[in-house]
Amino acid sequence: MKKKGLSAVTLRGILGTSIVLLILLAGVGFYFAQNWLHTFAVSVSHTIADSKASNTGLQSLHTLQDELSNQQDIITKTNSLFASSTSYQTQAVQDLSTYATATGITITNYSFPVGAPTTTTSTLPNTQVTIGLGSPVSYTNLLKFITEIEGNLPKMQVTGISLSRISGDSSSVKIDQLTIAVYTR
Repeated sequence: MKKKGLSAVTLRGILGTSIVLLILLAGVGFYFAQNWLHTFAVSVSHTIADSKASNTGLQSLHTLQDELSNQQDIITKTNSLFASSTSYQTQAVQDLSTYATATGITITNYSFPVGAPTTTTSTLPNTQVTIGLGSPVSYTNLLKFITEIEGNLPKMQVTGISLSRISGDSSSVKIDQLTIAVYTR
């Protein structure tokens, strides 16, 4: 008996068919790989576009945050312009006492009105405080005291003063009372 083996013709047919099948499989593989790469490229480009848009929004947010932090001192100063309507008396007494001590003036009494704050022509609510000063008062010290009051935060403004000259003393005056407006919220 003769063994049947692979003849050259059969082997050539098998190898030819195998090569054709490999080429077809490679073509199909490349086709699917190309589709997958295209989908991945579109996904990456969308991610990049979203990232750029997000980065622009983030930069705007950082810019606004920087502007807010740069303006914080203005916000703080604006808030300190007006005293609280509930604690203005304590604040006014404390500030006036400090300025009186610094300028060498003696405050004898404080008088606050009873009731709601009044309104001035500038439509800012304020409350009056009337203080009595120990006499005689040096005119120079009085000017320094008034300057300190006018430059105070929260805002205070001298609205009335009752003073008279002391005979024989050209550098001192007698003050009956000093009326000060304390601006409140």
